[in-house]
Amino acid sequence: MTGRATRWRPTPPGSRGALVGSGLWLGYESLGRVARRLPRRSAYAAARGMMDAVWLGWPQGRRASTANAAALLAQVHWGGDAASLARAQWRAYGEYLVDAVRLAELTPAQCFAAVDGSAGDWARLREAYGSRPTLFAVMHMGNWDVLGGAYAHVCGRSHVVVDPLGHARLDRAVQWPRERLGMTPQAGAAGVRRAIEALRGGGTAAILFDRPPAGRDEGVSVRLFGREARLSSTLERVAAATDAWVIPLAAVREGSGEFRFRALIELDAGIGSGGGGVTQGAVAAFEPWIVGWPGQWYRFSRFFGG
Repeated sequence: MTGRATRWRPTPPGSRGALVGSGLWLGYESLGRVARRLPRRSAYAAARGMMDAVWLGWPQGRRASTANAAALLAQVHWGGDAASLARAQWRAYGEYLVDAVRLAELTPAQCFAAVDGSAGDWARLREAYGSRPTLFAVMHMGNWDVLGGAYAHVCGRSHVVVDPLGHARLDRAVQWPRERLGMTPQAGAAGVRRAIEALRGGGTAAILFDRPPAGRDEGVSVRLFGREARLSSTLERVAAATDAWVIPLAAVREGSGEFRFRALIELDAGIGSGGGGVTQGAVAAFEPWIVGWPGQWYRFSRFFGG
């Protein structure tokens, strides 16, 4: 399957989105320069320290992530309080950012070697590639990019629905390494349409589905550990339009400061299409993974509360 060229929605100059995008670009570039010069473990340590500073300097994000962690605390394997869990999530996200800015150093084969996954699962995915529409339901958990590279090594290219980041150079910096590793980033509404086209042709697409609704999207209501949240309807709409095989998956880091991951893949989730069932089914599949690895789910805005 050959991916089409990625197109990005321009952000109006001088808009709030453009200003935020410029700030993110400067931060990403600064982090990238440092992270690429240091040994990987040292870069991870520096990123954890950076996220500690962000934790202290961004009270709104700190309050939101602590509230999310408090809602999880009775359900997950964690020995501390809500603030300690939220702070661990921020530090783990710092490690993910190191991997993201160093993604261009990797090959699909290296991504595959870094992921401990079931040979039987990979074999089933390879058998389905190109003939059965395959839709990966992904949360902001662990490292999703390394899974894209591993999948490209075993099977081939996949389409990835992404959001424009508000700055053209930042978009290129983030998306070009993904292209190089065998993913085809597709942005915005046009990207959703292209992903649907690819799936209808027997292709593969991936969606980070734990996003809040945006624009005119009313979203879908789901329950995580019995508490309500409202998420984007993109996963729901794409699954309904393609009758795809919906597969929840994640790659959780095996040890802080290590470029080693465990693949969590639910090939037999049996998630149907339409009616809100797809997103809820994907959320339910992630529940035991969040129980086991609560520090690797990244939420910096309020998740619960509908």
